[in-house]
Amino acid sequence: MKKNFLLHFRPRTVPVQALRFFLTWGLGGAALLLVTIQLFTGLLLSFFYQPVPVQAYLSVQHIQDSLFLGRLLRNLHHWTGHALVIVVFLHLLRVLLQDAFYPPRHWNWLVGLGLGLLILTANFSGYLLPWDQLAYWAVTIATSILGYIPFVGSVLQQTVRGGAEVGGSTLQIFTAVHTALVPVLLFLFMGYHFWNVRKIGGVLLPPESSRNMAVTSKNVPAIPELLTREFGFAAVVFCVLLLFSMAVDAPLGGMANPDLTPDTVRAPWYFVGLQELLLHVPPLFAVLVLPLVGTLLLVFLPFIGSSGTRFVAAAKWLLYCSLMLFAGLTITGIWFRGPGMELVLPW
Repeated sequence: MKKNFLLHFRPRTVPVQALRFFLTWGLGGAALLLVTIQLFTGLLLSFFYQPVPVQAYLSVQHIQDSLFLGRLLRNLHHWTGHALVIVVFLHLLRVLLQDAFYPPRHWNWLVGLGLGLLILTANFSGYLLPWDQLAYWAVTIATSILGYIPFVGSVLQQTVRGGAEVGGSTLQIFTAVHTALVPVLLFLFMGYHFWNVRKIGGVLLPPESSRNMAVTSKNVPAIPELLTREFGFAAVVFCVLLLFSMAVDAPLGGMANPDLTPDTVRAPWYFVGLQELLLHVPPLFAVLVLPLVGTLLLVFLPFIGSSGTRFVAAAKWLLYCSLMLFAGLTITGIWFRGPGMELVLPW
């Protein structure tokens, strides 16, 4: 029974062409590994963390300075979360470039978009938990952006914050979302995501591979051929993350002080592009019109036409240009903004 259950997620055999690393770059498996690391390290950290202002900061200090391997544990959790945002984005881009979102893969595309949103939610909700100046003011700026949404902006802002300002209620809401709501949803959505990949026949092979398969029709056992490759790549990814976490500490500034505004306040780096966009276009376009158009385009992309049509090509071109623009805005906001959000040279 156990073996049959596992076969719902993993096939007995796979086409030999599907074993090529550069077909998927291992991004889906890397995302699964990073989520697993996040859940495991987050569970350990939760035993010592106290989701109350002041005590939250002191508990993080205790984890870093007094707990055995606590600093490494926090570093690994922190940097894995950032790496996960990048890996999920690259995974989405890979699927987009390979046209692997058309039926019958459209549901996996939609679930993948939902998973991307959950990963952003996990990172954003976890950003406030150390309760230091960087986290407090970054979340203050990010939640302030909601206020620009017409009609419902102020309601959304107060709902997310649990009040008019970022405070103890905000910390409790963010902790609940980060440690309970998001992990449960991630578990359910990822289970469906991998099950559906199995159901629709595995990864999408390029046309030339499909032609070769028709001639050779060569399949190899998933165990050990696929399994050993996955474990080998997972070991490499984990070692890189572990070494990076040993060398670079997760930031922790002074305790959050609502009465002391820093010279430069930035949103979390994955929202810096949106903050930068607010400096160039009216708020209505920056926080509502442009994100809504981009989201709708991603959601309806599998349904607007077949691969190669002019309409689909135009839609994909628009998406690529938007992604490059957002990347440029993010780079500008991170490295080219100084005190008071003035433009400066990073060197």
